[in-house]
Amino acid sequence: MPGQASDLTLNGVTKRFGGLVAVSELSLAVAVGQVHGLIGPNGAGKSTTIGLVTGFLRPDAGSITFGAQHLTRLPPSAIARLGISRTFQQATPLGGLSVFENVLVGLHTGYRSGLGAVLAHNRAMRHEAKAMVEEAARLLGVFGLEALAATDARNLTFGQLRFLEIARAIAMRPRILLLDEPAAGLNDAERDRLADLIRRFRDNGIGMLLVDHDVPFVFALSDRMTVMNFGSVIASGQPDAVRRDPAVREAYLGETAVEGSGAWA
Repeated sequence: MPGQASDLTLNGVTKRFGGLVAVSELSLAVAVGQVHGLIGPNGAGKSTTIGLVTGFLRPDAGSITFGAQHLTRLPPSAIARLGISRTFQQATPLGGLSVFENVLVGLHTGYRSGLGAVLAHNRAMRHEAKAMVEEAARLLGVFGLEALAATDARNLTFGQLRFLEIARAIAMRPRILLLDEPAAGLNDAERDRLADLIRRFRDNGIGMLLVDHDVPFVFALSDRMTVMNFGSVIASGQPDAVRRDPAVREAYLGETAVEGSGAWA
C-alpha cells in the first residue's frame, strides 16, 4: 500500500520545456507488488513522467522519492542500482550482441565482484559469473526466447524485441518497473502473454507503472489508475471509479461518450 518504505512517490512534480508545461504538479505513488496504470491522450505527459522518475529528465519543481531516497538529482545509473528500471517505446537491442548477451548485460547491474576479484579470477567471482549465466538462461525461458539465445538481437521480430526489452529490464532485478507502451505493436497472442507476465511480476512483489495507449489492457491489469491530460491529473483511484469519471470519458471519447463504447469495453 502507498506509504511503505519501498514506494515510489512523486509529489507536486512539474516539468517545462520552454513555454510548454509537459507535466504539472503531478502526484502519484507506485507501491511494490501493485500495478499502477498511467493513461492519457497523446501529449498528456506520460512518457515525460517516466523520464523524470528514471533520471533522464530533471523536474523543475516537486520531489521524487523511492522510500527515503530522493531521486531528483541522481543519474539514471544510480537510480537503476536502487531498484528502478524501465523499458522504452522503441525496443532497441544492444547492437552486435546476441539475445543471451543482451539479457546478461542487464544482470551486470547487480554484479558485486570488484576489479581485484575479476583480475584474480577467484572462486567468488567464478561463482557469481556462473549464477548470472544461469539466471540469464532462466529469464530467456520465462520470456519464451530460449531458442533464440544465440541469435543476433537485431534479427528479432518486433514482438520478440519487445519481450527482450522487458527481459533486460527484469534482469536488473527491479523493485519498481516502468513500462512505456509495452503492448504497442503486439498481436493478440503476444498481448495476452505480456499480460500474464505482468501479473507474474506483480505477484513476485515488483511494483509497476504501466503506460500504454491500449486502455482496456491497462484497466484489466491495474490495481490503481492515474489519468493525465495536457500534463495534469484529471482522475486517480481504483480502476472502476476512474472508468466512470466524466472527465476521463470526455478526454478520451468526447462529451457524447456512452457506457460500453469501444475504448472502455
